[in-house]
Amino acid sequence: MDSGLAVSPKVRRPPHPTHNGGGIGGYRRYYSHLCGVDTPLAHYENVSGAQQARSRRLQQRYDRLAVVRLLVFFASVAVLILAWSQGPVWGFSVTLPLVALLVVGVRAHARIGRRAAAARVRYELAEAEIRSLRHDFSNWPDGARWADPAHPYATDLDIFGPHSLYQFINRTVTAVGGRRLAEQLLHPAPPATAVQRRRDALALVPDPEWCQEWRQRGSELRDDLAYASRLLEWVGRPPVVTGTFARLMRWAAIPLSIAGLWFCFTQEPWQAGLLFFLPALWLMRRLSGPAAAEHAYTASAGAALASYASLFRHLEERYRPGAAVAAPAIDQLGFYVRQLDVRYNPFVFVLEITGLWSLHWLYRLDRWRATHQDDLPRWLEELAETDARVSWATLRFNRPDWTEAELTEEAMLDGRELGHPLLRPEVRVTNDIRMQTDGHIHLVTGSNMAGKSTWLRTVGINLVLARAGGPVCARHLRTAALQVWTSMRTHDDLSESTSSFYAELKRLKAIIEAVSDPQQQVFFLLDEILKGTNSRDRHTGSRALIRQLIRERGAGIIATHDLDLAVLETEGGPAGHRVENYAMEVQTRDGELVFDYKLHRGVSRSFNATALMARMGIQIDPEDIKLTHD
Repeated sequence: MDSGLAVSPKVRRPPHPTHNGGGIGGYRRYYSHLCGVDTPLAHYENVSGAQQARSRRLQQRYDRLAVVRLLVFFASVAVLILAWSQGPVWGFSVTLPLVALLVVGVRAHARIGRRAAAARVRYELAEAEIRSLRHDFSNWPDGARWADPAHPYATDLDIFGPHSLYQFINRTVTAVGGRRLAEQLLHPAPPATAVQRRRDALALVPDPEWCQEWRQRGSELRDDLAYASRLLEWVGRPPVVTGTFARLMRWAAIPLSIAGLWFCFTQEPWQAGLLFFLPALWLMRRLSGPAAAEHAYTASAGAALASYASLFRHLEERYRPGAAVAAPAIDQLGFYVRQLDVRYNPFVFVLEITGLWSLHWLYRLDRWRATHQDDLPRWLEELAETDARVSWATLRFNRPDWTEAELTEEAMLDGRELGHPLLRPEVRVTNDIRMQTDGHIHLVTGSNMAGKSTWLRTVGINLVLARAGGPVCARHLRTAALQVWTSMRTHDDLSESTSSFYAELKRLKAIIEAVSDPQQQVFFLLDEILKGTNSRDRHTGSRALIRQLIRERGAGIIATHDLDLAVLETEGGPAGHRVENYAMEVQTRDGELVFDYKLHRGVSRSFNATALMARMGIQIDPEDIKLTHD
C-alpha cells in the first residue's frame, strides 16, 4: 500500500511493517517506535499490572482513611460538646473551622475513592483488551439492535450480532457513538469522507493512553439514544418562564414568604399572613403543566450529562486546549437538570412555596437553551464522531499486521493476503484477488467445507472496512469505491408466506436493480444461487443471471457447485473473457479429508459430499463414494 491519503498531517506515522517485508520483527519495531512497547499485548499487560497495583494501593489508603474518618467524627462530636458547654462564643469559634475541616477531609477521601475506581476501570479495560487480542471479544456490545435483514450485506457478512464485525471493533461508551459506528458500517462513505475518517483515527493510534482515558471516563455512563433524542427535542422547545409577573416573582417570592411568616407569628389575625403566599401558589399551579412537560424531556439525564461533560473535557484538552466551551456548558446543563429533578422530592414543597424552586431552574434552563440552541446538536455530533473514532484507533493499535486500503477511481480490485478478521490469526488462511470491476466475475467452485463462503465473506468484510474508513485485514488492498451486495443466507418468511426460494429471487431482483443503477458501483457476492430448485432450472437460471449481470457491467464473486457454469469462461458472447474460474480443493491424506482453504486458478476437481454423508451414518455404497471428478 502506497497511499499518502492515510497519513495524518499532525502525526508522522512510521512506515507500516508490511511495506518492507518486516514480518513479526517489523511489527515489534513499529510498536516500539509508537508506544515504547514491543506489541499491543505487551502494552496492555503493562497497563494491567500498573493499574491493578495502583488500584490496590489507593483502595487500601481509602479503607485506612475511612477508619480515621470515623474516629475523627467521634472526636469532633466530643470537641463540639465540650466547646458548647463553655458557652456560645466557644461553640461558634470551634464549630465553624471544625466543620470546614471535616468537609475538606470528606472531599479528599472521596477523591481517593474516585482515583481508586478509575484505576480499577483502567485495569479491567486492559484485561478486556488482552482477551480481545486472544480473540475473545464477547464482552463488547454486539449491536444486534442495528441488524436489518433487508440491508445489502449486513446479515450475510455478520456485521451485527454475537461474534460480529461490530462487536469486534466496538469500543464506544456512548449510545450516540455506538449508533455512529453502526452507521459507518452500514452506509459506505464517499472516498473523501473515508479518507478523512482514516486520518482522524490514525492521529489517535500513537496515543493509546488518551483512548483508554476516554473509555475510562465513559465507563459509568448508562445512557441510551432516548436521552440524546429528548435533549435535541428539548433544545428546540419554546421558553417556559415567560411574562413580567413570572420573572418578578423569581425575586419577590422569598421576601413575600418572609413577610408572610413574620405576619403569621407576630400579627393578628395570623391567617392574613397566608395571603402573602397566594402569588406563589397561583404561579405554581400555572407552571405545573409546563414544568412537568419540560421535565419529561430532561428527567434522569443529569448523570448522563455529567459523564458527557467529562468526555468533552477530555476531548477539548486535546483538540481545543485553553478554549473549552462544550464541557463547562454541558456541565452547567447537567447541574440545572439535577436541580430540577429535586422537584419530585416530597419535601421540596417547602422550597416551592417559599422560593419557587422549579421556577428558578426552569428560568436558568430557558437561558441555557437560548444561548446553546445551535450548539447542542453540533456537540452531540462531535461526541458521536469522537467515540466512534476511538474504536477505529483502538482497532488499528490492536492489529498492527493490518493495513490501510487505497480507494481508487479505477474500476479494479487488487488485494493480497486478504484474511477474514473474525477468524483467529493462527488459523486464518489468506488469499489474493485481482480483477476488474466493470463487468467481470470470479466463479469459485469447490467441494463442501472447502472455504468458498468464507472467501466471499472475507472479500466483502474487507470492502466494508475500506469504505468505512477503517483498516483492512490484508497485506495490501487497492479498490474502487464499491457498494457490496450479497445473497448468501436466504430464509423463508411465514409471516409473508414466502418460501426460501422466492426470498432468494426477491434478493436477486434487488441486486439486479442495484447493478442497473448507474449511481452505484456494485460488487456482488452470491453463494449457491438458485439452490432451491431442480438442477436443470438452476443451471439455466444461473447462466442467464451471470450474462445479465455482465451486460449491466456488474462485478463480483459467485460460489457454486455447478461445474458446468465453468464453460462461461471460454464461450463467446457477453460473458466471454469476463468470467474467470477459481477453485478451492480438498485433498485426501491417509483416508482423511484435508482442507487448505487456498484459492487456485481453474475448476474444482474434487468431491467430498458422499464421503461426508457416509461419515454421518448414511449408508452409501463404497463404489459410489467419489472424491474426484472422472
